[in-house]
Amino acid sequence: MVFSSWAAMILASAFTLALGLRLPRLIRGSGNLWLWLTHLGMGIGLWLAVEPMYLFVDRLLGSVNLANLISHFCINFVFLAAGVQIALSIGRCDVASRIRQFSAAGLPIAMALMAVLFFAADLSYSNMGLDDFRDTEMSVVLYKLSLYLYPAVVSSLLVKPLVQATTPSVYRVPYYSKKLMAIGFSFGVVAPMGHLVELANRQLDWLTDVIVYPAMLCVLTGLVLAWISALLTHRRELQPFPHLHHQKVS
Repeated sequence: MVFSSWAAMILASAFTLALGLRLPRLIRGSGNLWLWLTHLGMGIGLWLAVEPMYLFVDRLLGSVNLANLISHFCINFVFLAAGVQIALSIGRCDVASRIRQFSAAGLPIAMALMAVLFFAADLSYSNMGLDDFRDTEMSVVLYKLSLYLYPAVVSSLLVKPLVQATTPSVYRVPYYSKKLMAIGFSFGVVAPMGHLVELANRQLDWLTDVIVYPAMLCVLTGLVLAWISALLTHRRELQPFPHLHHQKVS
């Protein structure tokens, strides 16, 4: 397997483990549904980014790259679940509501557009990433472009609130967490431009990766820092009050 498949497998295993660990609390009604759904979508999407797993699943579905369409659906769903979760984590219920309201129509439309463009393409064999078809099938480039439309809108709703949320951050870990996520979602806003440029010049098909991979790195690093921040806050809350030093009475 190539390095990207190994990296995806490691991350997929981590999200799958998180799914299992959080499931009992969710069943008891004390878990975070949005966070669990985010892990579910990430887990499925990442497992389908592991080439042997992708080829196995796609073979079961007819070897016409339906696994790619499923992974695209999962990515869009992750932006809904994660977007709502991140908005709530910074105390912006209004932003979470806007994401839900937009998604009520925006997500089904985006998924329908992806499906139409996917079935319009002539994908005669399994190829993870569909790179074999990009030079000959314009519908494949349009299909890949459609993946980033819904995430771009959700990203645009999160950038400013995340930047604003850095101001009251007393500790540096949550500050950098929100700052990195804001940078990552800023990349997400402009991600569709990569495939638009590719439509004009197929030699620039690498441009989307230059935008998307830094975006993923920034958001994932920000989320890890947010998790570390939550652990540190929990530990501070559990610490006993400092012992009072009694003065000796002469």
